[in-house]
Amino acid sequence: MLEFTVRSQLINLLFKKYFLMRPLFLGAAFLFMFSSAHASLKIAVVDTGFCSQKALVKSKNHIVKPARDMTGPLSYDCKKVSDKDLLTSGRFHGQHVLNEFLLNLPKKIKITIYPLVVYDKKGNQTADAWKKAIELIENEKMDMVLTASGFITEEKVVNDLPSIWFVPSGRTERSITTKTVLFPQRLAPSPNLFVIGDYFDGEQIIYDQALMYQDHIDYYFPTGKKGFSGTSRAVAEGMARALQKCFIEKDIIAAHSLRLCLLKSSKTLQDPILKKEFKTF
Repeated sequence: MLEFTVRSQLINLLFKKYFLMRPLFLGAAFLFMFSSAHASLKIAVVDTGFCSQKALVKSKNHIVKPARDMTGPLSYDCKKVSDKDLLTSGRFHGQHVLNEFLLNLPKKIKITIYPLVVYDKKGNQTADAWKKAIELIENEKMDMVLTASGFITEEKVVNDLPSIWFVPSGRTERSITTKTVLFPQRLAPSPNLFVIGDYFDGEQIIYDQALMYQDHIDYYFPTGKKGFSGTSRAVAEGMARALQKCFIEKDIIAAHSLRLCLLKSSKTLQDPILKKEFKTF
């Protein structure tokens, strides 16, 4: 986190867009493959904090491992975490992401989820924590990575990502502006990095003008109307739906094939006021 046959003009266009613009991107992420649509997937969820045993959606095909803290010893005891704190504390934002992902994920998909914490007890991220998470993802040969986080840093942290990643675009708010640099979002465009934005889905579709990295957003999903919302909710739904459309239904086996599959499955939405078009699937 080069093995394919060019079969159509569409693949040629994808090749030019995602590979020729980054000619040195020929590492492990590019060669990443799924083994089979019927095998169990290993998925890392990288975020703040989790109480895995309290996941709201359960299935015999979904195994959620205990959280592993990349910042040091786990700083909380889930046995002592109240249901209220789990629902309202920012410390457990990762749990919301996990629940939303499982809520949208078909129960027949066999997965093992590895929650990875990159925030310390004070709510801070570090480049070292992210590097440890990425090293673990590579060493454990994770198939996919879901994160609803963005690390504010001028440091590139790593040049390439192992596995296939779904990340939120982020939104401008308070001290965060369109000039703020986030990791791993700053690595876009990359063939194995899918950037997800949100839109407001009410009586009419409204494009979210506060989104960051708008030039690199691949797909958009609803922001959500109550409770957990924003690009964090959107990216969790986006990855779950990608697995439904391309892993279960079409036996996708490689990162570039996933991108092509989603492109073929995509549809265009339009903000009627801004006259702005954007894609979902």
